[in-house]
Amino acid sequence: MTIQDLQKWVQKDWEINSKHTPTVEFQLLYIIEEFGEVAEVLRKIKGAKDRKNITIDLGSEFADLLIAIVTLANCFEIDLNSEIELFQCRITERHKQGY
Repeated sequence: MTIQDLQKWVQKDWEINSKHTPTVEFQLLYIIEEFGEVAEVLRKIKGAKDRKNITIDLGSEFADLLIAIVTLANCFEIDLNSEIELFQCRITERHKQGY
């Protein structure tokens, strides 16, 4: 799935399955919450204590965070694919300049 496909899927899912789109503030809080869940899983995985009975799906938490970010980007009609391509160009140029 491409980033464009993901953005379209998220948009369609909201249109079909949700009665309203949450406010920008709520969406930002949700992103922070999801980021916290990623941090919590990483803390448990990297913790010093031996925790044999932990079942953690780090990939699922990253997916939740990504969907939350895409949802917010969609609210502002941001084409993430284009923005990532521009970012790659900027980084490539920085590397050429020795940064």
